[in-house]
Amino acid sequence: MKILYWDTFAGISGDMALGSLIALGADPELIVEQLHSIGLTEFVLDVQSRQVHGIQATDIDVVIPMMNHEHHEHDGHHEGHEHDGHHTHDEGHDHDHFEVQKKEHKDHHRRLPDITKMILSGTLSERSIKRALAVFNVLAEAEAHVHGTTVDQVHFHEVGAVDSLVDIVGTCIALDQLDIDLIRVSTLPWSHGFVNCAHGILPLPAPATLMLLRGFKFQESGITGELITPTGAALMRALAEQATFPEMTLLSVGYGAGKNDYGIPSLLRGVLGEI
Repeated sequence: MKILYWDTFAGISGDMALGSLIALGADPELIVEQLHSIGLTEFVLDVQSRQVHGIQATDIDVVIPMMNHEHHEHDGHHEGHEHDGHHTHDEGHDHDHFEVQKKEHKDHHRRLPDITKMILSGTLSERSIKRALAVFNVLAEAEAHVHGTTVDQVHFHEVGAVDSLVDIVGTCIALDQLDIDLIRVSTLPWSHGFVNCAHGILPLPAPATLMLLRGFKFQESGITGELITPTGAALMRALAEQATFPEMTLLSVGYGAGKNDYGIPSLLRGVLGEI
């Protein structure tokens, strides 16, 4: 049985998660092919290798050609947050991937039922579908709770939906490619500061992130900046359990790169093993 241990010493975002799995051997071309099968064709997945504090890592960017800018999940990590206003994928802040629907912009936004329909429409494996739907559902529930609305009233910005779909569904496809059965994560880093998003200035960790991580253990990091994005939190909530490092035969190690530099290596370490 294959087990993945995400060592989250510098946090986790959607693109860092996907990058760590590609570093472990998941095939980005096959991931893109399956993403195309669900109708997600308006992006280019830019996969690069770069050194972070001397460590070779896989850096993922979701590029939206028609938008003429890089959409990075923000790297989640942080950066990018839509918070900042420059779409670099972060999940955009995931924070802002989701927003309460106040106007009818049917041509520009996707809601949870639309996302669900897309995921079910392609050639994804049953395991990939189940995992992807679980992640989007917990993310929508957290956003609805934070903003005092219902899951049906929560929607994705068009660009944010592309980011989250690529990061979340791509991660689930990669997990299936690597035949990973179990995911465990380390103690999470607590950080400080504020981030700008569509709802205004929010404290870090973001409210949706904390809602998703109820029951998880944190430790003070001393860092000012976003370490865990809502997308990263949703992946952990839906797919992983927190635990000390499990007894395993170590098979491989891969690093997914974040976009910010807070003085420590902005990396998510994925340790693949067998039990």
